[in-house]
Amino acid sequence: MRRIAIIGAGQAGLYLAIGLLDAGYAVTLFSDRTPEAILNGKPMGLPILFSNSLELERNLKLNFWDDEFPSCDKFRSQVCDPEGNPAIVISSPIEKPWQAVDQRLKFSTWMHEFVKRGGELIIQAMTPNDLDKCVKNYDLVVVSTGRGSLSTLFEPDTQKSKHDQPQRYLASVIVTNLNVDTADSHTVKMTLLPGVGEMLLYPFYAKDKIPAYVVAFEACLGEVMDQFSQIKSGEEQVEMSKKVMQQLKPDNYEVVKDMQLVDDQAWLNGTITPIVRQPIGRLPSGAVVMGIGDAVILHDPLSGQGANNATKMAHLVKQRIIDPGNQRFNESWMQKVFDEFWNYAQYTHAFTDCLLTPPEHLQDIMVAMSENPEVARDYLNGINHPPSLSPWFFDSQSTKEYLAQKNSCVKVSA
Repeated sequence: MRRIAIIGAGQAGLYLAIGLLDAGYAVTLFSDRTPEAILNGKPMGLPILFSNSLELERNLKLNFWDDEFPSCDKFRSQVCDPEGNPAIVISSPIEKPWQAVDQRLKFSTWMHEFVKRGGELIIQAMTPNDLDKCVKNYDLVVVSTGRGSLSTLFEPDTQKSKHDQPQRYLASVIVTNLNVDTADSHTVKMTLLPGVGEMLLYPFYAKDKIPAYVVAFEACLGEVMDQFSQIKSGEEQVEMSKKVMQQLKPDNYEVVKDMQLVDDQAWLNGTITPIVRQPIGRLPSGAVVMGIGDAVILHDPLSGQGANNATKMAHLVKQRIIDPGNQRFNESWMQKVFDEFWNYAQYTHAFTDCLLTPPEHLQDIMVAMSENPEVARDYLNGINHPPSLSPWFFDSQSTKEYLAQKNSCVKVSA
């Protein structure tokens, strides 16, 4: 039986570990925190998973909250003028619902499930020197976390990385007691203030197994929304969130004015530099390990691609590990698998870049989305599977041709 070691108990690492266990592999998972520490700590992220990623989880029977959590089945977005008034309004059903579950609950539960299914869990913060010892005992070592000294193992890929600094300051809270209409209780809401930042509100299943909401801000650096960097507590962040909402979008303030944290740890803020790294990490001895998930592909959360990307990458790596044959997990194999995944991930990065630095033709798309349900549908399906956005979302000439075709179809059907 081939032995696999996975470093990092996050979305990619846990999915891969449980998937390989189910395929008959001997898997050791290294985590720097216990399940209980994860459950009672701060969130690592507050992602929404889209339908394709959710289906992969369901295939491994990891969908423990489907019957408890009302999924997101509607999308509503506003593009505002400089005074905060809606200039473009987009409203569309989500054909295959999305879901946002607290990663503290998810990861701690999955860690227990991993052990229950026969996996070996070791609580240890790993260093490059620890990995050097580890590679001698396993057929393959996979690093799925980019935190701490392990991030230095994987060199930046300057050809694939567009940014060398953060593009937004991020601030989020998990809250209850929002004044949300029942009809909007399953709706993902996004407010775009060009040149200022973005606000998001979406249903969330919190770690104590209660329905809640996430209120999130993506502030353009140095602009008026960028007021969160000195926050020291969750309560401070709740009050600042109310203040910023009242200042920039007073009609939304009525929704959040009474909100309260679900727990003292239910907040996060900071910055992320989107980056792509080389998939092969070199250890002090010269041995190599493979990077997946956030260790090698890191997104700004604005596009919602991070956890979805991690799930899909872990799935592909799992499939290539269990492919028939007794292949060697060498540098050539690692690079080949990463290159195969990049054929998909290049579109998730292009999509994120378009949202962070909108091209001129994006406004034409937004207008069309507000007027034509088919364009809105194509966009939402593209969030789930970004390659379907190519080329019409990324290239101005292709956008013109796509919109002309959609307008023609509307006229004919009318």
